[in-house]
Amino acid sequence: MPPCFDNAENVTIRQREKLIVLLGRTDTGKTSTFNLMTGLCQPIGNRISSTTSKCYSSGNYIDTPGFGDTRGGDVSHLSLVDFFISLSSGIDILFYFVRFGTMNTTDLNLFLDIYKRILSIDAYENSCLVITDYSLANLEQVNIDGSEERKSLLKQLHDNDKYSYILDKFQNRVMFLDVSPTDYSRRELSKEIIDRFLHSFQPKSRFNCQNLQDAYRLIRRTQEMEEHCREYRTEIEELKTENEFLRNLYEKQIRHCQQLQISYEESTNQLEQVHQQTLLTIETNHILTIEEMKRQELRIRDEVKQVRQQLEEIEQEMDRSVTFNVVSYIPLIHIITNIMELNTKRKITQRIRKLLHSKKKIM
Repeated sequence: MPPCFDNAENVTIRQREKLIVLLGRTDTGKTSTFNLMTGLCQPIGNRISSTTSKCYSSGNYIDTPGFGDTRGGDVSHLSLVDFFISLSSGIDILFYFVRFGTMNTTDLNLFLDIYKRILSIDAYENSCLVITDYSLANLEQVNIDGSEERKSLLKQLHDNDKYSYILDKFQNRVMFLDVSPTDYSRRELSKEIIDRFLHSFQPKSRFNCQNLQDAYRLIRRTQEMEEHCREYRTEIEELKTENEFLRNLYEKQIRHCQQLQISYEESTNQLEQVHQQTLLTIETNHILTIEEMKRQELRIRDEVKQVRQQLEEIEQEMDRSVTFNVVSYIPLIHIITNIMELNTKRKITQRIRKLLHSKKKIM
């Protein structure tokens, strides 16, 4: 696996010299110190985002991306682990950078994240704390072992549990630097301080922790899981959209069924009303017909009565006289005709009654 360098084609690491890696939060002075020790002019970042996006090497110094970059996340972690794994020969010294007077809980948590999740506690033996932006006049004295100024400053730092935790892990290995580009003399003094430390500090062994492999797989796995999560979220959104469509369609069908039910009930009511009205009309017409036939029957009876009377008179007349006029047969013909008509109407009435009776049964 090749090193992840910006200047990958020009990397030449001198194996006989100590390999130094610069680590730390964004804008803690890593790249400024890297430029000071290598004579390069790598662009520096700000307190929000890191300009260094990949590991950059010159000589035996390696600059790394700043942790806590708002644009980075696990990408910078993965890049660093990828690079560390590529250094099969290991690392001699790890410079961990913080700013003087600005150490807080977030910085301490970032330190723990780097050394426990990415590196390992084995890296403590090869690490040194580098405190930048030290602007006090006693810059040289606080970097001399055993000096009163250094003892006093270390005591102040140990009173702060954030600095104290790191110093205890690093066995009080700490440098104070001022790499401000506006003060050339303090920059040169800082360079001398780093050179003296590198000459005096002899790590027991190179750091080459197997846990980096686990960290590499863990971060890769995390990225894969995040990718799966994004895919699942997309599928969930699509299912939500489809479910919303189906829900709207279901509600629409429910409303349609309700409308059909209302329409059916209205049609049934109308049909019932029409049926009742038809029955009422038929019954009324039937009653009227029967009443009319009764009246006609009464009239016919009256006529029959009159005819009988006439017949009786005719018989009486015939008894009195042997001869009679042919005209006398006319009333008789009329009577016979009325009797036949009456019989016919009775038959019709009976048929109508039977018909109405059968219709009532059907209904």
